[in-house]
Amino acid sequence: MVDPTPASHRFKFHPLSAIEIEAIHAATLRVLDEVGVMLDHPQARTMLLERGAHEVHGRICLPHDLVESCLEMCPSQVRLEGRDGTITLGSGGLHVHNMGGARDVLDAPQGDLRPASARDVAESTRLLDALDNVTSITPLYTPRDVPAHMMVLTMYEQTLRNTLKPVNGPGVQSATEVRLLAEMSRIVLGDQAAISLGASPVSPLNFLGDICEIILEIANQGLVFGPLPCPNVGATSPMSLAGSIVQQNAEVLACIVIAESRRPGLPIVYCGRLSVLNMRSGAPIWGNPEVGMMSAATVQLGHRYRLPVNVYGLAGSGFAPDMQSGYERAVNALVPALAGADELSGVGEMAGGVFSANFQMVIDNDIIGIVRRVLRGFAADADALAVDVIAHAMENSHNFLKEPHSRKYLHAGEIWQASLGVNEPGWDSWTAAGRQTVVERAQREAEQLLARHEIPPLEAAQSRALTDIMQHAHQAGA
Repeated sequence: MVDPTPASHRFKFHPLSAIEIEAIHAATLRVLDEVGVMLDHPQARTMLLERGAHEVHGRICLPHDLVESCLEMCPSQVRLEGRDGTITLGSGGLHVHNMGGARDVLDAPQGDLRPASARDVAESTRLLDALDNVTSITPLYTPRDVPAHMMVLTMYEQTLRNTLKPVNGPGVQSATEVRLLAEMSRIVLGDQAAISLGASPVSPLNFLGDICEIILEIANQGLVFGPLPCPNVGATSPMSLAGSIVQQNAEVLACIVIAESRRPGLPIVYCGRLSVLNMRSGAPIWGNPEVGMMSAATVQLGHRYRLPVNVYGLAGSGFAPDMQSGYERAVNALVPALAGADELSGVGEMAGGVFSANFQMVIDNDIIGIVRRVLRGFAADADALAVDVIAHAMENSHNFLKEPHSRKYLHAGEIWQASLGVNEPGWDSWTAAGRQTVVERAQREAEQLLARHEIPPLEAAQSRALTDIMQHAHQAGA
């Protein structure tokens, strides 16, 4: 795993001014106080009403001071733990994880889709563990070869068994799943296991059903919480980008109020998942530049609250690993990274998260390598300005190939080295090498990584304990 690269202040991209960010915050407070959220969980309603919330037309409205006080309770940094080390979100570095929950697998660039299995969860986790620019792992696939009530547990079990990196939990559907995932985490990572779980209210402003019970149980367990509303611009949120950001912010802050009211100081990752809707077909569009722009604005807003921010990164609309996919993914990763995102999601995502492929994960790892290089910038101090080096070269060989200065900066990574791009010096060399495309190189690299990358197994007692949980859960739900 590489160390996260701090974003240089020289490269910050802020689509909104400080005044506009404050306007979004003020508009959000109005929405929460004057419009409110739909919420039917008796315990959550009582808890919020006792803390100063009020009811309007059946909706629970949250006053400004309650929202602000809950935000002040949140820590500014969040630690995530794995079997071999931790990462800290909010410390100034860029972290990256994969998409989660794809239902299908594309085995080869020209192949057909097939349903994902538990074996695919394990294999994809092991590949992600081998990719140096991926710093934490979410279960990539939703296995369709297990009963429905075992899908989430299987995703998490296979991920815990097949990586040493920090783990993000899959999207949970019940408080029972939260408790079981917390128990599994403690078995593998210890009693104070720092893992994150996401929970998604339904846009717009809908906290009906099980969502409050899930949020309360995440708080009870003391897990890192990532609120994950997923509004669609023009369908489940306003058509204006700023209006959609206001609504998403209201949904995130409502989650934070519920969680912090139950457990003050609970670590929170501010998550943004806004997408654009194709108004002709009704399908979400993931590759538009607005996705990256809204993610960048979300980073600004989350940092206004001094929270670490996780947003879409490698988002694209295409169904094939083609030029469209490449430029969409690169732009939508670079823009929020330049805004200072603490964590980007999306490694391996294809067609808006419907399916994934091993070669796509490898390609995305390379894209993130480029993004990290841009963020790192370059020095312009006396040594880098190289006046003496230029003078020495001009007095001797008139080139810089033999200069120690050249070797120093080459080894220091001054020039990014592509691992997948075409590196042959000419057409004939490329032809002799088989004219391989980036996708073909990535497929080969994925196969080689899986052939040689091994994950140390869990201790026998840990493995048995996980198996017991899975067996009991299967029997209880059968």
